[in-house]
Amino acid sequence: MNRSYYGWLAGSTLSVLGDTALFFALGWAATGIGAHVAALVLTGFTLPRAVLLLLGGVLGDRIGPRRLLLACTAIVGTCCLVLAVAVGLRGVSAGLLLATSVVVGTVDAFALPAAGVLPRLFVSDEQLPRAMALRTSATQLITLAGGPLSGLLVATVGLVGALMLDGLTFAVQFVVLLALRPPYDVTPPRDRPSVIRDAVDGLRVAVGDPVLRTILAVVALVAAFVLPVTSLCVPLLARSHGWAVGQAGLVVAANVAGGLLVTILVGRFGTFDRAELTGGFGCLLAALGIAGLALAPSVPAAVGAALIQGVGIGLFTSHLAPLFVRSTPRSHLTRLQSLLSLAQTVPLIGSTNLLATLPVRHALALAAGATTLAGLGLLRGYRVNSIAKVG
Repeated sequence: MNRSYYGWLAGSTLSVLGDTALFFALGWAATGIGAHVAALVLTGFTLPRAVLLLLGGVLGDRIGPRRLLLACTAIVGTCCLVLAVAVGLRGVSAGLLLATSVVVGTVDAFALPAAGVLPRLFVSDEQLPRAMALRTSATQLITLAGGPLSGLLVATVGLVGALMLDGLTFAVQFVVLLALRPPYDVTPPRDRPSVIRDAVDGLRVAVGDPVLRTILAVVALVAAFVLPVTSLCVPLLARSHGWAVGQAGLVVAANVAGGLLVTILVGRFGTFDRAELTGGFGCLLAALGIAGLALAPSVPAAVGAALIQGVGIGLFTSHLAPLFVRSTPRSHLTRLQSLLSLAQTVPLIGSTNLLATLPVRHALALAAGATTLAGLGLLRGYRVNSIAKVG
């Protein structure tokens, strides 16, 4: 891989660290005011992102992913520094916390699709799986280390320090991205139809391509029932068994470690040739881990089950994410990436509330069943495509 990709990866990873510290600081400050404020701040981040993702995809294809990411980086970095000054002068308030979350969520809706496709602008299609695995590995490492580091930062310098750190990391990312010239950059089209027509055209491409259509459907199902396992079901399971908060954190860390192990190996050796087959097997392995969590009688058993789940999801994401990007027409890169982000965001809203109404073991059983269906769907799609190629 060329050096420019490693340069962008370093700047991008640094901004992830800043974001991790900021989100921890926002949550800590909001819960200090009240649970209703914390819920409002969380909604202020997720709602603008869900509403504006398609618009972010359209804009990215119109002006180019790199240009859009440069603009987003400059905006959110400046806003973080301005908000740091405001909090320093006026103190922490619900209004400032909500304003921060809305700003970050809004800009994230435009930056997320562009950042998702940027590896394709730096590396060839053959190197794309390794490049994306390296990015995922770096993000997961930051996730593992970010919690303790964020707690230390907030305890030392508070919300003002977290905002300043995030602003500085975005400034570094902006300088790095400005200095780099992606060798496979795309040229924005000259003719620009209406935003609605562009968005509809992205939907048409996604629905019309069997590979893109299958991946979007499977990702929506997996995101809806796998993501709540660590964020919702593991804490509930820990409380039902009387485990300490540190033991619950160990289970979550095992899940992240399983995925990290896979992405490191993919980053070093690449992916298997049969992406859909491997992704389907990964879903079945993740379903086995989730079922193991439901039956785990002790913390070590839960850690082992979470590790299996993490390995399975690592196989799934590390093989299907590059396949999705490679299968996307270069004229629709950020539009299709925004659809992929929506597929992971919108179903999660309903599934989280559904799982929260069930006993935790039943919720985990439902999540395992849905993940099994996703895996069987991928295996069936691979079999059908194989027969079609032979015919």
